[in-house]
Amino acid sequence: MEEHRATCETEGRYVEAELAKNRIAELKQQAFTSQMEELLFLHEQQRQECEQAHIKQYQEFNEHWDRELQQSQQEDSKEIQVLEEKHTQDIQVNRQTLEEKLSQQFKSSAELLNLRKIEANLAKQKNYQQAHEI
Repeated sequence: MEEHRATCETEGRYVEAELAKNRIAELKQQAFTSQMEELLFLHEQQRQECEQAHIKQYQEFNEHWDRELQQSQQEDSKEIQVLEEKHTQDIQVNRQTLEEKLSQQFKSSAELLNLRKIEANLAKQKNYQQAHEI
């Protein structure tokens, strides 16, 4: 097309050369527009692919994290159950040990023994009212 324009220009056919020049400019503009549209399309396609890959990676991460969390919670539950059983056994052992060590009969305190003596003496003296109060 450029050769046709150059030929027309040298032969003096300026109107035809002008039409060829305009046609060349139009074709160049169409080619530029076409390339730009293709680039924009490729860019959009790459953006969508990248976004889909990101969404997929995010979903995989969430699924992995959910599995890890669930497994951790199960392990924690098992450990808590084991600890509760151990504590229950320890409490039972401690209770048995304390029951064996502590005598079943309690010693009377000095004050209680003294009050019982006073009560008995008052009863011997026939002061039943005061003995009853003690």
